[in-house]
Amino acid sequence: MNRFRSIFLGYRIYRIKFFKIVGFVFLISAVVFLGVLAFLMNTWTNDLRQQSQNAFMERERRINDIRLWAMDYTNGLYENTKLMEDAAALFCSRDLNEYIQKRRKNSLGSSTQIGYLPASIKKVLLDNQNLITGVTLWSDEGQKDIWLEYGDIRLCFDQAGAEDTAGFTRRGDILTAFYSVRNPKHMDQTLGEIGFWVKKRDIYEENVVSANWVLLNEEKEIAFGGGADRQNEQLIRQLAMDEKQSGWLLAEKGGLVFFVHQDSEENGYSFLVLKNIGEILADNIYTISVIIAAFILVALGVLACYWAGIHSDAAFLSMIMDMLSSMESGNFSRLQKQALPVRHRENEYEMIATALKDVGMKLKGYIETEYILKLKEQESQMRALQHQINPHFLYNTLEMLRSKALVHEDRDMADAIAMLGALYRARMHKADAISLKEEFAFLEMYLKIMALRFGNNFVYQMELEKEIGDISTINFWLQPLAENFFAHGFDRESEYNLLIVNGFAKEGGVEIEMIDNGCGADPVKLAEIRRNMLEGNDEAEADIGLRNVYMRLNYFYGDGFSMEVGNNVEGGFRVTVFLPAGSVQ
Repeated sequence: MNRFRSIFLGYRIYRIKFFKIVGFVFLISAVVFLGVLAFLMNTWTNDLRQQSQNAFMERERRINDIRLWAMDYTNGLYENTKLMEDAAALFCSRDLNEYIQKRRKNSLGSSTQIGYLPASIKKVLLDNQNLITGVTLWSDEGQKDIWLEYGDIRLCFDQAGAEDTAGFTRRGDILTAFYSVRNPKHMDQTLGEIGFWVKKRDIYEENVVSANWVLLNEEKEIAFGGGADRQNEQLIRQLAMDEKQSGWLLAEKGGLVFFVHQDSEENGYSFLVLKNIGEILADNIYTISVIIAAFILVALGVLACYWAGIHSDAAFLSMIMDMLSSMESGNFSRLQKQALPVRHRENEYEMIATALKDVGMKLKGYIETEYILKLKEQESQMRALQHQINPHFLYNTLEMLRSKALVHEDRDMADAIAMLGALYRARMHKADAISLKEEFAFLEMYLKIMALRFGNNFVYQMELEKEIGDISTINFWLQPLAENFFAHGFDRESEYNLLIVNGFAKEGGVEIEMIDNGCGADPVKLAEIRRNMLEGNDEAEADIGLRNVYMRLNYFYGDGFSMEVGNNVEGGFRVTVFLPAGSVQ
């Protein structure tokens, strides 16, 4: 039996089934995994959308709080007359000197200490809760910027109203609120406007959301960003013009991008959050890895269960094939040794294997019974023949021929007649079981007769180890093997025909080998000889000598016996017989 068939992949029917189930399991796993990934992707994008909305609402709340605080501060100015007088002086001054002159005039006209608006604004700027970093006053006389620098208040006049880049940076970069300031003496007159600044970094910290984001002004231009402002301006511009508040967009450079777009109606800016699919997957790589590992383990578990099921069936199928091979070769002893598992009636394969073994054992019994009957019939015929022949007449005739050979001084003929008589007498009066030493002795008598017959054309060698000479064996089985040599391997034209017979101890028993130097047998003929020896052949021209010897020895010794035929590497034919020790039936 091919060792590859000891596993189920050795059978095409199971191999195809297994590979199909592997493909099906991994296909289903892939489809389910993609479904789970789509569900998780939707969950992750919803989380990002919610995070973006929360961040946007929090920023809106901060700005509204600053605006309300600034409104309260502006309205509070009207309650402080001295502070409003200083605010009017500052609004109406074109430069610092003019503002100082107006403050001096107010001081001379007042019996109490006058107010100082920059000092009041300093308190506002030092209050970290309102996040205000600068104040700007606008009037017809120009622009005044007030901010803190190293803890001191700074006042800058810009009569032309031009934007001072340095001052703009110092005071802040987001104008959160601005209000009109009226003349307290003439409420119908407007002194100017007061604006409150904050810094973008105080409102929109870098980690406002776990994604790239930008602030867009009313013209949809980038005003401020957190990691995405300069990476892909064209994509940001495309997203800014999209009317959808959130969704997926295929970028021109490739790749899907998820975005959340929110407009601030009160503050006039847009908050845009964007994150490509690769970044979303990278942020959740641990979860994805766990899911993949779980799917792989489930798939492998399913395949392992399926493998265990069909492997069990394949084991019984392999057993069935092995049983059929044993029955085909006539080796019922191996079939008898075949052990079935304890649980061997659970499916059809197991029931077939059990039934096949039962049939094989019954067939073995039928064959052995038939063979014994034939042997007994042959034995009866032989004994009847023996009774029909008068042994004394045969012995006296052979002795008379030997005497005449001696009279005529034909020593070889006399020796041949004497050995033939001795061989016949030994075979007729010996039991069915004899010692191996006696079987070798009878074979040597036969070979001596054949040596006298063929003269110098035939030579033989025999050797039997002394320690195995007393082992019991059946009578008359070596001589048929030698007769096979003279029938098929002996070459009358050759000047040197050699037959070697050796018997020696081997682990577990005795090995007998018979070797000749003939022409051997071609591969086709050799295969036919082996098949006839093991299986038999009912054809009239078939050689039954080897078959008879094999069947007799196999029945006599049982398990452990083996008989092999083949060609020698050096040339000629070889018969090797192994007789197990202590296993005679």
